[in-house]
Formats: sequence, C-alpha cells, structure tokens
Amino acid sequence: MLKSPIHELALFFDMEWVPDAAGAKRLFDLDDDTTELDAMQRLWEHSPQYDAEKNPRPFLKYMFSRVVSIAFLSRKSFFNRDNERVVEFSLNSLPKLPLEEMDVDEASIIDRFLYILGERRPQLVGYNSAESDLQVLIQRGIINEVTAPAFNERPNKPWEGPDYFDARNSEAHFDILKKLSGGAMSPKLDELAKLCGYPGKIDVKGDQVTDLWLERNLTKIVEYNQIDVLNTYLVWLRVVYFAGQLTEEQYVEEQEQFREFLEAETEKPEKAFINDFLAKWPQ
Repeated sequence: MLKSPIHELALFFDMEWVPDAAGAKRLFDLDDDTTELDAMQRLWEHSPQYDAEKNPRPFLKYMFSRVVSIAFLSRKSFFNRDNERVVEFSLNSLPKLPLEEMDVDEASIIDRFLYILGERRPQLVGYNSAESDLQVLIQRGIINEVTAPAFNERPNKPWEGPDYFDARNSEAHFDILKKLSGGAMSPKLDELAKLCGYPGKIDVKGDQVTDLWLERNLTKIVEYNQIDVLNTYLVWLRVVYFAGQLTEEQYVEEQEQFREFLEAETEKPEKAFINDFLAKWPQ
C-alpha cells in the first residue's frame, strides 16, 4: 500500500480559506467601498455552480480563495542513546496562537510555510491535499508574488531526493485520500476519523469558516484548522499500522505518546480548546 518506510520527519497540514474579496474587487472592477460580503457574493454568482436557492455559496476555484490559516503538526521519530524509539510532536499554525490581531497577511503565511518545507524537507502529509491544499498554496503563492525556490526544487531522478510534485514516484507529499478511494466513494476526513474512534470535527464545520471570517473570529478558525490536523495525523497513524509499518506495540505506544503531548499542550492558555478534543477521544 505504501511505497516508502515511515519518514523520520513528517509534517501533517491543513488549510482554511475564504473567498478573496479584494481579488473580486479587481476582477469585477468594483467600487472601493464595496463590502467584503458583497464582493464575495460576486464571486459566488460568478461560479457556474451558483444557484440562488439550491447552491448560494458554491465551492470556488482555488485562485479565488484567500488563505487565512495554515495549521501543521510535525512528527519526528528517532532512537535515543538507550536505543529506545522516541517520537516528538509540535503543533503550530500560521498565524500563530494566541493571535495578536484579527487579520491575516496571506502572502506572509504562505511564504513562511513554503520556506519551512523547503528548508526542512519533511514528508508532507494531508487529506485530499494533492487536489486541494497544495493547489491553493501554489496558485495563491503565485498571485501573492511569493517565491519558494527550495520548495520547488525537484531531483533529476526519483531516487535522488524528495519531490513534492511527483506522486507517482515519490511519497514526499502523501495524500491519505489517494490511498483510499475516489469519486462518490471517497470518505470525508470527519466521517472516517469518527468511525475510527477519533473526535473528528467538534463544534465547527467547513462551511462555517467564511462566516467566522466575516465576524473576524480568526481564533476559532485557527483552532478548527488545528483540530483537522490532529485528526489527519491519527488517521495516518491508523493507515501506517494497517500497512504493517508499525507493530501493535509501537502503534499503541505512539497513540499514548500523542495523548500525553496533547495533554501537555492544553496547559498553554491558547491551546485549552484541545481539551474538547481529548474529551471526545476515549482512552
């Protein structure tokens, strides 16, 4: 099922985006005093899937989508001096919690995230990320005049290094959904996570993000984004266990280590929301 062993360093990521109101003003030559919601409305109406009654907010093309949050969980595994397997985690987001303001410099967070990928070269793990998140990063990066030479480096031959753009020969970018199904049978992350016994989404759904943004409740968006990353990691852990890349003992041990990591995270005031995730994850 999997081409390569578990990578020593992996980055599980997820993103949230909203209709690009500023872009809509440029695209449709709208007045400067056009409200953000009215500008978004023009984008929705511009979509071929728009239907005032049945589909008033259709899914937009990625180039029309402003990135407002990128959440990522790093997983680093190694053996210590006693030859014991150790796994370290770190949960982060751009913008970082606690937030200093309720706005986002989209170019800055895309630039920073791609810089991290280019410098550290982790395995990038997402859910439906090949067809969505990565495409949003690339298209919005271009629109925002971001340059990411290290991220865009590709080896001359598949075995000479990681390649985030060659899903056929490299698992440098590992989209979990690609290993499961396609079309109408594709499982949603929320449903799959819950069937596996994990919390899934808690109190926010994806279609609420735009309204949260209009309310400038960015903190809630980032928290929701981070919850999705936690679910992505746990589903990945189930996948690699299924593929035989972890023994039962290693699998159980890593889940315990991850729970301990999350419990430690909740001691930070800005990470108290993780308590709800732990409460819904039975021991």
